[in-house]
Amino acid sequence: MRWFSADNVHASRLAFLLHFAAFLSGFVTMALEMLIGRTFIPYFGGTIYTWGALISVFLTGMTLGYMLGGKAADRWPDIPIVAALFLAAAALVVVVPLYGEDAINRILDSIDDMRYAALVASLALACLPAALYAAISPYCVRLLLDRKDHSGTISGRLSGLATAGSIVGTLGTSFFFIPSLGVRMIYGLLASASVIMGVILLLIGLSSYGQTRSKKRPIVASIALCVALAVGTGPDDARAQAPSVMMLRDGQIEKADSEYNTIFVEKQGSLISLNFGYRQNRYTESVIDLQHRDELVVTYTRYMTASLVYQQGPLKRVALVGLGGGRTISYLVAGLPGVTADVAELDPAVISLAKKYFGVDSTDRLHIHNRDGRVFLNQTKDKFDVILLDAYRGPFVPFHLTTQEFYRLVKSRLNEGGVVAQNVEPSTMFFDSAYATMKSVFDQVDAIEASGNVVLIGYSGARLSPQDLARRAAAAQERLKMKYDLRDLVKARKDVTIASDAKILTDDFAPVEMLKTVKRHNQKPE
Repeated sequence: MRWFSADNVHASRLAFLLHFAAFLSGFVTMALEMLIGRTFIPYFGGTIYTWGALISVFLTGMTLGYMLGGKAADRWPDIPIVAALFLAAAALVVVVPLYGEDAINRILDSIDDMRYAALVASLALACLPAALYAAISPYCVRLLLDRKDHSGTISGRLSGLATAGSIVGTLGTSFFFIPSLGVRMIYGLLASASVIMGVILLLIGLSSYGQTRSKKRPIVASIALCVALAVGTGPDDARAQAPSVMMLRDGQIEKADSEYNTIFVEKQGSLISLNFGYRQNRYTESVIDLQHRDELVVTYTRYMTASLVYQQGPLKRVALVGLGGGRTISYLVAGLPGVTADVAELDPAVISLAKKYFGVDSTDRLHIHNRDGRVFLNQTKDKFDVILLDAYRGPFVPFHLTTQEFYRLVKSRLNEGGVVAQNVEPSTMFFDSAYATMKSVFDQVDAIEASGNVVLIGYSGARLSPQDLARRAAAAQERLKMKYDLRDLVKARKDVTIASDAKILTDDFAPVEMLKTVKRHNQKPE
């Protein structure tokens, strides 16, 4: 059916709408890909496997959409079908924030390997909407082909518009929408834009058939329904703050979506915790006891301070990569009056929540830098006596903070007699590679068992014997008078055996995500 037999004004308006529809389909497709990727990170981590699975599924859906949409357009070149594609895709967009969490958790309950879980989740939530949006472009081409002698021009123009929409959708979502709006609000905006375009095209299509006004009324109702679903189900991101955190009810008290994480602050009695992730995939980053603020509630953070025993010479400067709730660095600054500390934390939302709930803020002795840890160490000209590394994002460590080149940088920023302490979760093959990589840079690496975690301490010189370590710990405790007795902490030092083929991680080869998803079959710390 030809849609340009009417007057020229009508034809021009319709041509503009079809061009804009191609642009919008590209925009929403890439915005949706970025947004679903952002939704997946709390569950699967922001790994190459998560993005690889999602991009592959989007490309698969788009391929099917282009092929089947082109074939359908030749057989049924009708504007109401384009409208239906927009409306159906909008409904699927709304499904993700409404039911995606339950679907992902069911998948995670059934599939242990994060790679395949991410792939199945992508197929379930992303493939069909990608196909529907992709089918719009060939339909627009077919409906605009009123003359065969400029088919190439029309096809090229619409392909260019769809690609331009993809660029704008990618940049707009990653640079502006996600940092500024709640995730559900963005889903709602994408769905609403699709609904509006679908309704406009449907009205035009029905009017071309001479349909009566009464048959258009259900369309108005569909607009109200979709907008209500998309916008009215926004997240309860943060409760109003009471004058005292202790007065708040137990449970989640705040949620923040940042460029890097989905962060939850939860309360249980006098305990406030900072967490990344959802449900069984939620990872505790830091805990403070509001009634005993000088305590380190999370056990491994106490063992990070065992690094003080290994450090030799004057203790004046400490650096920490990864703030969390700032419990470890606050403990050290409070307990070591002559020490100044620098903290590198990439996520501004973490810094804000640490200040709000954990009482951590920059002072003349504690300097918090909103910067990637490796970038900070590269740029600073200062040297430190102790460098602490605790930059987990849920279950994962950013790969560039695990490599041989990074440890060399850390070593170059240590004063003579300085040490580095790295928190490592030991139940995966990543422990072997982390140990081997640190050992390739530092003369010695000791492992301190820390109630489920292992603290690796790298230092120069000969390995300390048990007697030497005990003597140093006694002298350090006498000098520093730490709340958590250093003599007890170093008793947790254990000998470790790692796999002979443990990979040394480099900037060129650091498959951290893979190593973190494979269960260890090697011997654990003894």
